[in-house]
Amino acid sequence: MADFKQARELFRDVVELELYVPLPSQEKVKIDLMSAINQRDKIILLTGEAGSGKSMLLKKIYEELKEKQILFFISNPYAEIKSILTLLKKVKPKNHQIFLIDEAQLLSPEEWENLRIYADRGNVTLVFATHDTNVDQLLNKKHFKSRINYIIPTVKISREETENLILTKLTRFGFYDIAAMFTSSNFRRIHRFSRGSVRMVNQLMFKIFDVLDYFYTKSPARINLKRLSNKYVEIAIMDLKEFNA
Repeated sequence: MADFKQARELFRDVVELELYVPLPSQEKVKIDLMSAINQRDKIILLTGEAGSGKSMLLKKIYEELKEKQILFFISNPYAEIKSILTLLKKVKPKNHQIFLIDEAQLLSPEEWENLRIYADRGNVTLVFATHDTNVDQLLNKKHFKSRINYIIPTVKISREETENLILTKLTRFGFYDIAAMFTSSNFRRIHRFSRGSVRMVNQLMFKIFDVLDYFYTKSPARINLKRLSNKYVEIAIMDLKEFNA
């Protein structure tokens, strides 16, 4: 019996490291970002569209460096800005500390300026994950333009990486029969709709398994468990489009 409900949970839009898949394009970004961090530069920006994998990359880097560096991961700076500033005040001149700040577009201009001042002291590295549009606004400010050491953009994933993402998640958790259902034609449609966005791939796959579970529960004999019909992919796409309309 196909367990589409359990397979669906692998594609829920959450930042959990067990669901991280090391795609080549994202690993390149991770290596570049870790290299910049290890150089102890003051301000580093990780940029990209919503859903491009910035949060997962920051969390992955945190897990890899937390035993080697004095490191903080802030997932919601809007709610935690007071705690961040308190920690920065306590940083001793000889102790270098790293702050990985996700969703930095939530910060106000005043909060960005306060953080920049602490970075100027030289014993702090601030890594901001933020939207592309926010970067343009920052670069228009003279005091920020000259102080940003690196701007590292995320990139859209390829069709091959889309396929790799889906199959790796399914096989990693033992859903071999379900993984075998997907065809090259399915992957082409999924990639075309998601336009290289990791989040959109996850959202579409979540919806596909929702659709499959619905029809399989009603009439299991109508679902071909050997080969996934594109009609279920199209139904999921239409549902997502209607939801986002």
